[in-house]
Amino acid sequence: MSTYQNAEQLFAVIGTAWRRAFADARTLEKFMGLEIFVHFRVHEPEADLWLLRDGTVHEGAWPGTPDKPVVLMEMKADVAHRFWRDELNVPLATAKGEIKAKGPVTKIFGLIPLVKPVKALYPALCAEHGVGRA
Repeated sequence: MSTYQNAEQLFAVIGTAWRRAFADARTLEKFMGLEIFVHFRVHEPEADLWLLRDGTVHEGAWPGTPDKPVVLMEMKADVAHRFWRDELNVPLATAKGEIKAKGPVTKIFGLIPLVKPVKALYPALCAEHGVGRA
């Protein structure tokens, strides 16, 4: 059984975490400075989360044909959960194919400092939405 019951629950946690992180002007400014478009493709449950260049978070299928994302991150929801809880050895998970990252390495590395505020928000959002309960 997946950590998340469905895509809506995943969006309520991860999408909300990104929105709240981007509510901080410094975090948003850093993201916009990267000039990237990020697509998180999550499996089990199937979910797509998009971070647009202006800091907008889009959940679900893209209406029409999207621009090609600069960075594509793909993983199962359980792997994403471990990542956001800081319980995942990212280099090992990448080597094992649990995380697939596509895009310029400099842009992917540019996302690393932005992950910290999202990870800080993640546990409370999981508790609020019943994620990770048996």
